Amino acid sequence: MLLGDAESCYSEEMAPASHSVTPSLTPSPPPPLPPQASTAARWIDLMPPHCQRCRRYANSYTGSLNKDPRGDEDSCPVICERDMHSLHRAVPALRRRDVDTSTIRAHYYPEGGWGWIVCGAGFLVQLLTSGVQLGFGLLYLYAMRHLGVDVTDAAWLGALSLAVSLAVAPLVGALCRARSPRLPAVLGGLVLALACLFTSFATRLHQALLSYGLLLGAGAGVVREAGSLMLGHYFKRRRAFVEMVVQAGAGVGVALFSVLYKEAVGKLGWRLGLQAVTGVLALACLLGALYRSASLYHPQRRAILHLKNQRARKGKQATAKPPFLDLAPLRLRAVRVLLLAAGTAALGLYTPVFYLALQGFSEGLEDSALVLLQTFLGFAMALGCVGFGLVVVRPSDQCLISRRYLCQAALVGVGVSLLALSAVQVGEGYHGYVLFVWLYGVCLGGVLYSLKMVTMERVRARHFTRAWGFVQGAEALPVLLGVPITGYINQSHPKAGYYFSFLSTMLGAALLFLVGCPRRPPAPPPPPPPMLAPAVCSCTAPRPLPKSISFATTLDLPDPPLLDEALLFRPLRPSKSVPEGLECRRPAVRHVTVIEQMTTSV
Repeated sequence: MLLGDAESCYSEEMAPASHSVTPSLTPSPPPPLPPQASTAARWIDLMPPHCQRCRRYANSYTGSLNKDPRGDEDSCPVICERDMHSLHRAVPALRRRDVDTSTIRAHYYPEGGWGWIVCGAGFLVQLLTSGVQLGFGLLYLYAMRHLGVDVTDAAWLGALSLAVSLAVAPLVGALCRARSPRLPAVLGGLVLALACLFTSFATRLHQALLSYGLLLGAGAGVVREAGSLMLGHYFKRRRAFVEMVVQAGAGVGVALFSVLYKEAVGKLGWRLGLQAVTGVLALACLLGALYRSASLYHPQRRAILHLKNQRARKGKQATAKPPFLDLAPLRLRAVRVLLLAAGTAALGLYTPVFYLALQGFSEGLEDSALVLLQTFLGFAMALGCVGFGLVVVRPSDQCLISRRYLCQAALVGVGVSLLALSAVQVGEGYHGYVLFVWLYGVCLGGVLYSLKMVTMERVRARHFTRAWGFVQGAEALPVLLGVPITGYINQSHPKAGYYFSFLSTMLGAALLFLVGCPRRPPAPPPPPPPMLAPAVCSCTAPRPLPKSISFATTLDLPDPPLLDEALLFRPLRPSKSVPEGLECRRPAVRHVTVIEQMTTSV
């Protein structure tokens, strides 16, 4: 069919230009095809270039020429554009070449759309996981009463939960990269809720350590890391802004769970109160259902599915699988320094979160005052995330602050607040703690946000999730050891353990100087000044004009009846100036002397 249509087109339109065309009733037969031109593609190559119908006919398949604005169906009613999906399998030479396949292999970031739903889910994930762990201050008091343990033993409960959630971050990141993050997020939310339910039936310390410390910490780590990984699938250019919104959920969670612990566990008791908290944590299972794959919004999604189907029909080729736990980011010097700095600072970074309510209770503060302090702490953390995030998202042109300096400033602020906590006297009571809580909370929120931004700045986008998982894993053991050590020191010497926390945070801030500054691309050269069109002149090069002699006189002359003859006929004062509009860039024709008119200016 294709060959016959091409022959009729060649015979009906015109012959090649080298031959003369004579009118005849019977069309001349087409020239015989050579043996090597047996396919339709070779016949299209033999078409004359001036045959417009033939060129449009070939254009509908090759795509190398400009298409007919009327569409392919009007130009060729026999074989249309939609038939290309089946024609290219039969005739390989007619495959389309105008399909943009460069974006198929490139990762696509929607930068919005369903990504904002994922951002909201990440905010709730931080609210639930970080809230239930960092709001442990009030639960600390209830655990001591219910389990019948002393201060130092109960400190292991909250430290173990936070350490386990940080330690599982590299493994969860590797699992989510190998599979979809949706299933780990749902399973992690289920483990998180069940762990809180098992804790409600605990009557001994080892039972609480197993349920709240291990299971709840592992579930919180899985849910948090899966949500962070999904943000990386949807956002790249707006990642800093999205992380600011998500990290602010940790502070809001601390404030809400502090109130929840007081109203549920404080009034209903240990068992019924934690069962009420379990109902709130069950929402984490539903958040995983919102994690849709970003490839659904890829502009070349149909082409990708077609290639996958073709590969499945031909059989999968044996390719080398990447390792489950990729240690490539650890080869970078900046990542190793970040691990050391983060681990050192984590020895004393979170100690006031666990001991603030205990210290206030030992000094005689009421339960309502303790809840208010914990609420202030949570809102201060959210404010710190937003404040430090705005410096990164909207940098000022007059004052550019590096992300590393922001992280160091936040760590120094945490250290100064720890010194202030150790200096609070018993008589000052509530107002001294309020001042400490706002200073410490703002700086702690800044550390949680800026440390992640420093890691993002120093590591490539494809290595960021793995590098951030390792940074979190480096904080696990210091948190597990630093919190109980501070408690043991405070037991023997009141408030002396905060000096240990102060030294660790300041040392971590100093180690960040070894990270170095990122290499910035050189600034582009300034654009050349616009070239003026040369004036039409017979001279070859412009010559500067000599300064002309102009005559100026004062303008404060009296009225005509009062004119003095001496004033009227006094000599004019000569002055030299360049004539207006005749600069050196304009060529001069000849030397002239210009007498300027007397002008006025205001």
